[in-house]
Amino acid sequence: MLTKRQSEILNFIQSRLFAGGYPPTFREIASHFNIRSVRTVSDHISALERKGYIKRDRGKKRSLRIIRGAETLIIGEISAGSPIVPIDPGDSVRFDKFIAADHLFLRVKGSSMVNDGIRNRDIVVVKPQKTVRNGDIAACLVEGEVLVKRFQKSHGEVTLLPANDNIEPLVIREDEGKKLEIIGKVIALFRSYE
Repeated sequence: MLTKRQSEILNFIQSRLFAGGYPPTFREIASHFNIRSVRTVSDHISALERKGYIKRDRGKKRSLRIIRGAETLIIGEISAGSPIVPIDPGDSVRFDKFIAADHLFLRVKGSSMVNDGIRNRDIVVVKPQKTVRNGDIAACLVEGEVLVKRFQKSHGEVTLLPANDNIEPLVIREDEGKKLEIIGKVIALFRSYE
């Protein structure tokens, strides 16, 4: 089990890896958390390594790698319907089950997927892959434009289906020469209410 500070540091390392592709230095961690001693940061990193959350190559500045992602306790259930009594199911969620270092974060612009719960300004998490299955929500590159749509392929044509009755599907036929590249599958979504 991680201490509160170890969990915070692990989350910070993970967020820096996702955002910039490289981990923070010990000095950057110390600065972020207003820790005066780099030695204290080193102790936290050593504890995270002992507990199997990270791996580092000694002697290198930016060598931290996430082995097991941050997790947080699920403290109960909340009803989106009838009121329920809050309970503690004793469960937790690991973020690395949803997000890996190679996943892409894309901000949504527009309302074409609103009926699938994807709204303007949401951030979708895309698992890079060259193929998706029919029905998957995919990030695609079409003629230089990145789109998020539900993917459907049948008889030599791909239909990119919106989830909004006011928007027409985009049909791409192989014989028309329009370029379609699949970036990956949408696997998670983040939304800020601030």
